Amino acid sequence: MAVLLVSKNVLMLLSLTIFVTLQMMAGVVTGRLLDNTKINIMNNISEPLLVHGWFHNDHELHRLLPGESHRYKFFKTPFIKMVWACTFEWKGAFHRYDIYDSRRDSCYQYNCYWQITEDGPCQIVHNYTEPLCFSWNY
Repeated sequence: MAVLLVSKNVLMLLSLTIFVTLQMMAGVVTGRLLDNTKINIMNNISEPLLVHGWFHNDHELHRLLPGESHRYKFFKTPFIKMVWACTFEWKGAFHRYDIYDSRRDSCYQYNCYWQITEDGPCQIVHNYTEPLCFSWNY
């Protein structure tokens, strides 16, 4: 009975290895377990912008002057939904947006580029000539 169990485990491991190898050959997944993802946020507002970004217990606060940008870096874990939320505050305004959602965003070479405007965040997409603009979460 133990031999049969070992054989099933070996067969399962072999099947998984073949599956991952084929996925890598097709370019569906990379060979790295953790991908270093970068979120670039640029202030496109005519006033200083206070950006507070967080993911779980990791909180970062940055003040961006008009035209300035900041980059958040983190490791994306496979098979786990990751959301990097930010609040954006400037004179008389306070908004929130999920600036990165692993199920929504597929950033070109793990780089996400965002411009923050008064109307909402705009994502710079690699293949598009115009940014994709979104409404604030609130």
